[in-house]
Order: sequence, then structure tokens, then C-alpha cells
Amino acid sequence: SCIDITNSHCQVLPYNLTTRVSVLSVLRSSETEKFLKFFSYLHRLSCYQHIMMFGCSLALPKCINDGDDSRVHLPCRSFCEAAKEGCEPVLEMVNSSWPEFLKCSQFKNSTDNDTSSAVCFSPQQAKEK
Repeated sequence: SCIDITNSHCQVLPYNLTTRVSVLSVLRSSETEKFLKFFSYLHRLSCYQHIMMFGCSLALPKCINDGDDSRVHLPCRSFCEAAKEGCEPVLEMVNSSWPEFLKCSQFKNSTDNDTSSAVCFSPQQAKEK
């Protein structure tokens, strides 16, 4: 079931429901803060306009109540690729690299432009709100 987003880092998100279950196995709730700190660091480096939204959409993925079910939308692969493209060079400057657990190939791409059946979350959806 979906729950309200209360994390102050993530007010950039265009939605306000997320899921209790961490979708990324790497994220236990104690690590969510640390994970989001990493993204606020990247945000301060302004390597990608929507980097905070990307981090938040991973830590607190969009949850959609669907009758008795709820569906979760992770960020789209194209969203991940844009974030990586912007921020990887900056990370390399500090002898770091794009984290392995964020490899973009694990994310789906939106197969069609029909937003009613979107399978993933992207910054374009934020504009539609």
C-alpha cells in the first residue's frame, strides 16, 4: 500500500505517495538518508538539473493505488542515463564513479507515450502536473 512522502529532501517530487517497501535492495531505511545525502551533494555540484528528483524517485518511488493493489514506478532508464551522463564526470573528478547499484540497464524505458500506462517515472511527468 502507498504511504505519504514526508522526507524533506524530496519535496521536489511531483507526487506525494511512495511505498513502504524499498525497491532497491541496497536501500534499507537507515540508508535512505545517506543515499539522499549523496544526491544532495551531487545537487550542490549542479551536475544535472533533475539529480535530486532522480535520487528521490529511487529512494521514494512513485506509488499508485490501483484498487487493492499498488504499483510502483521506478525512474526510467533514460532518466538514469541523463543523470549519469551529467554527474559521472563530476564524480570522476573526485576519484569516484557512478555507483554500480545504479546501473541504468536495470531500469525500464517508457515503451510508449501513453501516460496512463507509464511504467516508469521521468522528469517529463513532473511537467505535466
